[in-house]
Amino acid sequence: MKHTRSLLSLTALLLGAVLLLGSCEGKPTPPATDTTATVTDSGESTPETTDGAVTEAPTEEITTEEEDTEPVLLEIIKAGQKRATYRILHDKGADAETVQAANMLSVMIKSYTGCEVNIQDTSKNPTKKILFNCDERAETAELKATLAEGEYAIKVKPHASGEGGDLLIATTTYRSAYACAEYLMSTFTTAEGALVVPMDLDVKGSEKEYTMITSSINKLRDPCILVEDGVYYAYGTGWTCYKNTSGDLGGSWQKVGTVASVGNPDTDGGSHWAPEVHKYKGAYYMFTTYYNSVTEHRGCIILKSDSPEGPFVEITNGHITPADWDSIDGTLYVDPEGQPWMVFVHEWTCMPGGIGSFAAAKLSEDFTHFISEPMELFKANEPEWAVAGVTDGCWLYTTKEGDLLMLWSNFDAFGYTVAVARSSNGRLDGEWIHEKELLYSKAMTGEYDGGHAMIFTDLDGQMYLSFHSPNAAVGSRQERPVFLAIEEKDGRLVWAEGEK
Repeated sequence: MKHTRSLLSLTALLLGAVLLLGSCEGKPTPPATDTTATVTDSGESTPETTDGAVTEAPTEEITTEEEDTEPVLLEIIKAGQKRATYRILHDKGADAETVQAANMLSVMIKSYTGCEVNIQDTSKNPTKKILFNCDERAETAELKATLAEGEYAIKVKPHASGEGGDLLIATTTYRSAYACAEYLMSTFTTAEGALVVPMDLDVKGSEKEYTMITSSINKLRDPCILVEDGVYYAYGTGWTCYKNTSGDLGGSWQKVGTVASVGNPDTDGGSHWAPEVHKYKGAYYMFTTYYNSVTEHRGCIILKSDSPEGPFVEITNGHITPADWDSIDGTLYVDPEGQPWMVFVHEWTCMPGGIGSFAAAKLSEDFTHFISEPMELFKANEPEWAVAGVTDGCWLYTTKEGDLLMLWSNFDAFGYTVAVARSSNGRLDGEWIHEKELLYSKAMTGEYDGGHAMIFTDLDGQMYLSFHSPNAAVGSRQERPVFLAIEEKDGRLVWAEGEK
């Protein structure tokens, strides 16, 4: 099933950028020089002369200085502030969607600035307010009345005292509320973590359409998609494989069955998690996880097959990851020199404080063992938005400019999510910098959470994010593969605009 929603308005972004620029007055044109003249017999005008010499009338020297007009700014959040003096206000009788959207805005402010913002209803009247869809207040009701479905508006209302002001926000849908919040935070947050807007801010924006395909495969977690010979293959927890020969991601999927098994069945304690299948030098390799009943740890193994449909045969003689670690979710990365690596999770279940991390080790050319000791990449609790110690579902992506990104999952305030970290040097051993903008969160749609993502390209050349959503059953909706169209823009992964 395809859904069309919207993302950040490009028009609003451009307008916001213009508002941030101060105006600059040009130099005035000097006035014409006043020259006194006499009229000759011929009727021609000539300048006055003294002693036969022509005397030019003095010209006043005019000097001007270029003047810069600095924009007047309203500081909503100060750099380093941990608790905001501004409050988000909604109507006392606001519906659940409005309350959820207000909470989303609060969470996004904290993610970008590190500052907590309290949410109140209009029965309170703090001095500094972010009025969010307050139909009971004339200023926001009038603003909302100017909007069409799917649009949002942001405006500053100066205080009568002449000092400071309130921020007015009007939206028409949950998705427009998210687009509004994303625009506000990405445009007006400073590098130091302050939120500062122009006092004359008055912008409108709207949703952008996107493509999200919910597959017909029910109860399949951690979906990895392989596209081979015009066929889509889906592998998921349980080491189960499905295939789709329709040429359409939204088409029907047929179950191939279980395509892998542990080399030594006596050690198989279950937990057949998160299989990824990678084609490498003509063969198909499955990176996956199982629980070893002898060592009593989960760990990663690698299996090999000549066919995407298996059978996949273990080649690592048990866990390739350290025997005394809980390790899961191994993935393949080949560096610019052609060296293969396994990047994997050092799981929170055996980590100090219950904080998981990611690790990486070099693989032998035949993928049977590590040829380096694992090195730690980063920990689960580093991003501002993270609320758990989980490190799940790593996947590596190299941008057109050579930047190295890692997709991974943890929990934000809305549930399971997909995040992006960027290496400072384009290599695994760089400093990993966490992007504030998540690639997927329930905050973006207001519907379901989801995570454990990977990237593939469909038969038409469109790049997709594959993940399971929701993370746990919601009513009759079970977790299942979801495919979200994405693209690389200015070195970042973003949702592709428009319905595909």
